Amino acid sequence: MALAQVAGLAVRSWGTPAPDGPVVLALHGLTSTSAVWADLAGRLDVPVVAPDLPGRGFSVAAAAGPGLAGLAREVVRSVDELGLRHVVVVGHSMGAFLAPLVVEGLGGRVVGTVLLDGGVAPEPSMLLKPLVVRGAFGVQTRRLVRDFPDADAYTAVAEGKAAANRPDLQPGFRAWAEAVLRPSAQGFRPNLDARRLVADAVDSLTRAPHLGLLVAAGAPVHLVAAAHGADDTKPAFLSGNAIAAGNRVVPHLTWERVEANHATMLFDPAAAAAVRELLSS
Repeated sequence: MALAQVAGLAVRSWGTPAPDGPVVLALHGLTSTSAVWADLAGRLDVPVVAPDLPGRGFSVAAAAGPGLAGLAREVVRSVDELGLRHVVVVGHSMGAFLAPLVVEGLGGRVVGTVLLDGGVAPEPSMLLKPLVVRGAFGVQTRRLVRDFPDADAYTAVAEGKAAANRPDLQPGFRAWAEAVLRPSAQGFRPNLDARRLVADAVDSLTRAPHLGLLVAAGAPVHLVAAAHGADDTKPAFLSGNAIAAGNRVVPHLTWERVEANHATMLFDPAAAAAVRELLSS
């Protein structure tokens, strides 16, 4: 695994992409970094490249325009600089809502898209009104973007109860935490821009999704939905009705549901299987 600056973004890579060879471009979620893709990369025999999106990790100070559109422009610039021409785009959570904009920017270089628990609009709810989302994520970021005595303390807050039923995955969650933490006067602090996180949450969850852009792209689209929400006691983020509505927007979208929650699904083999299927089609 290597980490390099590419067109202003920190980009983590597993393997070395060949100019005309297949490569996975992986887009992380709202409060994550590129480190969350280590498990996916370990399951694939093709290179994986993953940027720390602006406002996160080693790209915390990267310049970017507002909203998902601003993030997409920076991702496309990094792909341009890397010279990637045969790309499967994989996005998780916010990264899945971002993916259609990146696909549009990359044009014919994209051979398929995998959406992990996002990209499709959830069912309408009062909880998804802009002021409610802004308030809820404001509280969440205040709990998250502060000083912590050590990585375990941060992991406990960032993970919540996601891995409560999967102790085997707890080292993976801790590795994600270590990737975002930097030394501070009080111990450690996550390299996250709280203002950017809240604004991107509002843009992802309360604006009309960009899913329809994948129709024009024409490449295969596969959605992997988690059976549970933030932890195994919570309902799924994407209901059957929400997915059916997304299918009406993108008729060629295929999908499956995995027995995992919104976070632990990143350790599920389904994403790697979907990538292999797209590359073989």
